[in-house]
Amino acid sequence: MQTISDLGQVTHLSDEQCNIIKNMAANMQVMADISRADMFIDCLSPDKNAAIVVAEASPSTAPSLYRESVLGEIALEKTEPGVLFSLKNGKSIIGSRGISQENIVMQQDIVPITDPSGITIAVLIKEHDISDTIRNEHKMKSLLKSTDKDQKQEIKQSLIIQELHHRVKNNLQVISSMLRLQMRRSASEEVVRVFSDSLNRIASMGKVHDYLAKNGFEEVDVTFVMEQIGTLLVSSSTTSEQSIEISVKGKPLFLPSDKATSVALVVNELIQNGIKHAFHTTSVGKIEIKTNIRKQMVNIIVSDNGGGMDHSVYTQNSSSLGLHLVEMLVEEELEGILSVFHSNRGTNVSLTFPITNKVME
Repeated sequence: MQTISDLGQVTHLSDEQCNIIKNMAANMQVMADISRADMFIDCLSPDKNAAIVVAEASPSTAPSLYRESVLGEIALEKTEPGVLFSLKNGKSIIGSRGISQENIVMQQDIVPITDPSGITIAVLIKEHDISDTIRNEHKMKSLLKSTDKDQKQEIKQSLIIQELHHRVKNNLQVISSMLRLQMRRSASEEVVRVFSDSLNRIASMGKVHDYLAKNGFEEVDVTFVMEQIGTLLVSSSTTSEQSIEISVKGKPLFLPSDKATSVALVVNELIQNGIKHAFHTTSVGKIEIKTNIRKQMVNIIVSDNGGGMDHSVYTQNSSSLGLHLVEMLVEEELEGILSVFHSNRGTNVSLTFPITNKVME
């Protein structure tokens, strides 16, 4: 988050008004992270003919719409009519669409900031990428022009489901942002570890919904999703001294979204266990995931080449929340069997479950 230093000089606002803006700016990074959007505060220039960007915050939870800072830049009415309108009239503008400086389609929400007497002294602006939404709208319009009534209904239903998954994914990201903020406030290593594990589980669920939101299918290629989860966990859970390689082998495995989510969570826990417990005697290692489909049975093996885990990690008496989560998902959601094989050359965990819905190879 950045704020212009000479706020009073640039805007000619009073000290009290400047303090209101500074207090708002102090919370902008949190708002940017939770909403996964770029946030700005603009004030009117002294001559009332332009707006000045006096504070900005880019999200750490999503890509920014801007490659460079716009702090201190001037916005004219012809380029930012909504901002000038809100500054001059004190009215909010929600859902305005436009093109960013980087040629990305965005939605802009503008809300006035007022002083105790009700005078608008600045506006708070939120800008986020809506390229996927625009693409879906264009796709729907194009398809509806060239299809019959039944096909139109099917297309509408598909796009509605796709949008729902997109919103679920966004909601999971908001939850992750709030948990991450809480985690930063804790000095307890145990609390940070619990938060970190929870964030990884939410991220794994989000990968499934992200796939559905982008592809619009009713089934998920869990082989592809597991690759993404492995990459995510290596970057978020390993230390700087560790060098752990993740590989996924097997043909594409398409599963219904509910089973895909359960598999994603199980694989997330198994990879995390491998990273945490398998390589205590070495900093270099490999975790391999193999998938196989035979008739209506799915088999997924997660193996490592570590020195062998402590047997307590995968025992009934383990107090690990992750292990209990794996057992519950395998037995109740997947109706499958979990088998664990230990040796001094590593650990293999085999997950086998039936699938009666359509499975594509």
